[in-house]
Amino acid sequence: MNRDRRNPTDRSWVWALIGLVIGGALGSFVFQGGSGRAAPEQQPLAREIRMPVETPEERELRGLKIAAHGAEGQLTDAVQTPDGWALGIEMPKRPVQVERLERDALRMFREIKRTGARVANVVLVARTDQLKDVYGHPLKDVVLARIGLTGETFARINWDGFDPKNFPRVADELWLHDELLKQMQQRLEQEASQGQAGQQGGQDQGGSGGGGAGGGEGGVAGGG
Repeated sequence: MNRDRRNPTDRSWVWALIGLVIGGALGSFVFQGGSGRAAPEQQPLAREIRMPVETPEERELRGLKIAAHGAEGQLTDAVQTPDGWALGIEMPKRPVQVERLERDALRMFREIKRTGARVANVVLVARTDQLKDVYGHPLKDVVLARIGLTGETFARINWDGFDPKNFPRVADELWLHDELLKQMQQRLEQEASQGQAGQQGGQDQGGSGGGGAGGGEGGVAGGG
């Protein structure tokens, strides 16, 4: 009986093929991270991010916005001109008090000055929500005051020593609501009254002092 005997070389070839298949399967398993998922791609190296450099104009504008915000206002307009910045500033929700408004305006202009930016002109508008119409309805964003200064006036004022009561004397543009005008008129009348009282007191003191000197002279004369 004849048996089919295969060549040992053929068997080696079969085992080599089986090993190749198994090796390929293992390699694929390892490459996929052992779970059937593809291995994550290698992350690219982080690139250096360069922030844009501010121009001098942008730096000044940012400083002006911060200054206005710090003084409880808002920079609503800023245009650069050959003579400097033309500025528009608003201060909302201000109380209807002339002295408070004067102090707030002084603070705002002082902060703008401290930025070092050159000012061509500046207009400050103060608004309030505290007024009512004749029927008693509350009014919103009513303009209380408008103060305008040229660049020359703005630069001339010493904002660290300025008396805000002098805004009517130095402002190139000044508009006040009737309520503020009434308060200002009352203040002027009160100051005038106090001044007259002081002058009268000085005259009374001077008169009494002159009488005393006359009495002394009379006493001397009588003694002679």
